[in-house]
Amino acid sequence: MVRLLSGVTAMGLALTVTLAAQAPPGGQGRAGGGAPPEPPKNLQVLPKDIPRPQLLQAMQAFNQALGVQCSHCHQFIGPGDPMNDMASDVKPQKNAARAMIRMVQAINPQVATAVAKTPETATRVGCWTCHRGQVTPETPPALPARGGGGGAAPGGAPPAPGR
Repeated sequence: MVRLLSGVTAMGLALTVTLAAQAPPGGQGRAGGGAPPEPPKNLQVLPKDIPRPQLLQAMQAFNQALGVQCSHCHQFIGPGDPMNDMASDVKPQKNAARAMIRMVQAINPQVATAVAKTPETATRVGCWTCHRGQVTPETPPALPARGGGGGAAPGGAPPAPGR
């Protein structure tokens, strides 16, 4: 019995040493393998120090709101492909997205002020507000004409000057 336990212990030790020798240096042998991903590059609107999980969550929200995949804005071949270039500005959709993010960042504080709420409690505008899962938002139908002539403009706005 002692001989069997000694053999099992020796075998376990040999297996441990073999696996340790095959593991990449620096503790990179975790699930998924490989080196940790590089920090994002060429962030112009989102914070340059945004944590990777938060950045990925934002990108997934854009994907869902517009009904697109990463390759819509990025040079993206597929997960883990060395030809992916997320920092590239070659696609015009990426600059359009930046402009839209800036627009939303400007609108939300204005909405909060207009409705006399704090930015945390006011309803926020986001990509989904207009896009609703489509790259190009639908154009809303024309408002019905109001009868009576010189009253308010459609939608309750005051009439244009000179009318």
